[in-house]
Amino acid sequence: MIHPACSMAEFLEASRGVWLTRRAVHHLDHQDDEFGDSNLVIEPFAASDPAVAEICQALGIDAATAAGGARFWWESNLKPLSRSDDQAAVLVDIPLAEDSRRGFLVRDKGYVEKQPVLSSYAFSDDGVMTVTTRYDTNVGTERCWFVTDQVRMRVSSVQCMDGVAMTTYCTELRCPSPDSLQQLRQQADALAAALR
Repeated sequence: MIHPACSMAEFLEASRGVWLTRRAVHHLDHQDDEFGDSNLVIEPFAASDPAVAEICQALGIDAATAAGGARFWWESNLKPLSRSDDQAAVLVDIPLAEDSRRGFLVRDKGYVEKQPVLSSYAFSDDGVMTVTTRYDTNVGTERCWFVTDQVRMRVSSVQCMDGVAMTTYCTELRCPSPDSLQQLRQQADALAAALR
């Protein structure tokens, strides 16, 4: 059983690494579905990272209230390390002083509208994170939780002012690092040698 995250810092650290994202998107206005796979790369950073001051300044927020954050990249799972600024985002965590399970995320660009954005977040007792973002023309809600330390689930919805809505469902599987694959190979080789 996985220990539920009690803060955004814990959640981001548990999310560190590369995830294979299997995604289904449903557009409610024209009953159309999209499916796809991609890699999601998450790299948490401390409050001393230069991105904290830069992003907080863009939205007029005191950087001293930040507790770090993370860089995100979305890349093709067929072309690892194919990173571009168009498929990336940086977020900064601003937890509430009185409750570490609640706070704000400051992002250099939103998922829906590519502009600096402020979101609110909260963790439930069972570790489900809910993020709400209000853009100029729509509202996005995302929920994310760990099933195990190797599997995450993520669901989101976007409600536009004209009534058009979209929902997304993702299953995310942690990808092993090259080092961990090499260790597994060495263990397998050692076991095979011992059985000869």
